[in-house]
Amino acid sequence: MRYFLPSLIILLNVLNTAKADDSMMFSELAFPDTNGTTINMTDFKGKIVLLNFWATWCPPCVKEMPSMQRLKNHFADQPFEIVAISAGEESEAVTEFLPRLNTEFTFPILVDAKGISFMALGIKGLPMSFLLNKDGKSILTIMGGREWDDETQIKLIENALAGKPLQ
Repeated sequence: MRYFLPSLIILLNVLNTAKADDSMMFSELAFPDTNGTTINMTDFKGKIVLLNFWATWCPPCVKEMPSMQRLKNHFADQPFEIVAISAGEESEAVTEFLPRLNTEFTFPILVDAKGISFMALGIKGLPMSFLLNKDGKSILTIMGGREWDDETQIKLIENALAGKPLQ
């Protein structure tokens, strides 16, 4: 009960604001990283953000993680960030799993142990990603895994950074 009530309050706040403006919905997201430091999505205002939801047990999620780091490296000097949220898993499981990918991740990997984001954002499967503009509004929803550093995805991020149409 100690964890349920605060989680329920956060969920209700996210759901209530989601009806008004989806940028408010994303800005309400705040989860601990693998070190226990809480990261709020408002920390990334002014950047294009690739917000990715994944799990250690999801093969397409695991496959795309190293390519997300390569994408992050490609845009290292741009106002671009990747935030990966492990949904429904405890921090220990994520922390123990990450070294198996043989990749040093330089983007935030957050832990939504209670799966609040699933309900709040209507996530139906993994991996699922949202591309957020510099104001934190969703400009694209992406279902399924990707090779994030391929030419098509790089062009997508370039267009988002330039404020151009994504299609």
